[in-house]
Amino acid sequence: MTKLTLKPILFVFIFFFSFNTFANPIDWFKLKPEEQKILRPYAKNWSTLDEEKQHKLYSISQEWLQMTPERKRRLKKRLKDWKRLTPKVRKDIKKWFEWYQQQPEEVKKEIQRKKTLFQKLSLKEQKKMELQWQHNFKSKNYAGKTQSP
Repeated sequence: MTKLTLKPILFVFIFFFSFNTFANPIDWFKLKPEEQKILRPYAKNWSTLDEEKQHKLYSISQEWLQMTPERKRRLKKRLKDWKRLTPKVRKDIKKWFEWYQQQPEEVKKEIQRKKTLFQKLSLKEQKKMELQWQHNFKSKNYAGKTQSP
């Protein structure tokens, strides 16, 4: 996970879990051809998906249609990186994301400030800090604590 950064993974979560408005089921045959093309992997079981899932997928298809080719390429890479993660790492990231979403704005701003400072470091300095953090994390057994990830 050292080559993967948290930013792309968080983007995926924010992107996929930020759509929560839905009303009625969406009829597959009323979708435009370009929407059906994007949602093709879900075509066979579309009618069995719950309304929330249909609307999330539909919203994603709308976002996809508006993206630039470069943004689509970056998102595909992020999704590919996400799929490579182990289930445990994915679970930990989901827990961290849920924790982060519950934090007050000042905590979120502080996290963003520190992230910005970290990104300004050289790759060598970033790697050194990552190793220090991993050592501190393991030695203090933060993994078992529930207050924050």
